[in-house]
Amino acid sequence: MWSCDTCGRPNRHNPLICETCGAAAPGADADQVTLALQRDLAMESHFRGLAFWYRLGAVLLAVSGLAMLGFMWSLQHGAVFDPTVRSSSLVAGLVGWASMLMLAAVVGSYVLGHYLARFSNGARLAAGILTIVSLAFSLLKFVLTAIAYSKIGDLYAGDAYYDMRPSLAGPIVSLILTTIWSVAMIFTLLSGRAAAICAPTYRTIVARTAQMKASMVKTPFFVVPLVVTILIALFALRVLMMTRSMY
Repeated sequence: MWSCDTCGRPNRHNPLICETCGAAAPGADADQVTLALQRDLAMESHFRGLAFWYRLGAVLLAVSGLAMLGFMWSLQHGAVFDPTVRSSSLVAGLVGWASMLMLAAVVGSYVLGHYLARFSNGARLAAGILTIVSLAFSLLKFVLTAIAYSKIGDLYAGDAYYDMRPSLAGPIVSLILTTIWSVAMIFTLLSGRAAAICAPTYRTIVARTAQMKASMVKTPFFVVPLVVTILIALFALRVLMMTRSMY
């Protein structure tokens, strides 16, 4: 770590230029500094953050896939003691197909994250297109949910259980958050700055200044999912403790 002579701020990840003001580090090679000043560290941080979660998502999907394969094995070998379930080859077949689809998703997600971290233009476009498709599915899901809730709500109209009809508040909030996040990803991945760091000349600059690393903690694409994951884990732990205390 070193402190900048110009602004006085500490620098942990960048041995060539100041992370705050861009001033050259003491004793840094002039040619290296010139190359370093051409790097867009903020956009690199976005790519690194997204790549991290794509790869972590692949790992989590792999764990889920292994669990599904274990369940399928138990069905086929009689480990499940419900005879109606054990004898159902249809259920085992469906689980098998789902496991293969999940395996494809695992490989695709990990490969996408791998190449995003290396500023591949193909990975950038693929991630942007997948985000657009995912957003479209979210909108379709909300429309279908709204229709279903409306139909269910009609069943409670004029009834004593009118207040128990399902509310769209949760799906609306979920859609808003999903849309904001997806639009931010689409705007980032398909922007001109993103295209610029995926150019071969830019990757050459990165290779020649490999000692510089963009920090993931400076991008919301890493921090926000991390905070959400921690909150979900804490909530799940609390529920688990409450459940165990009841027994």
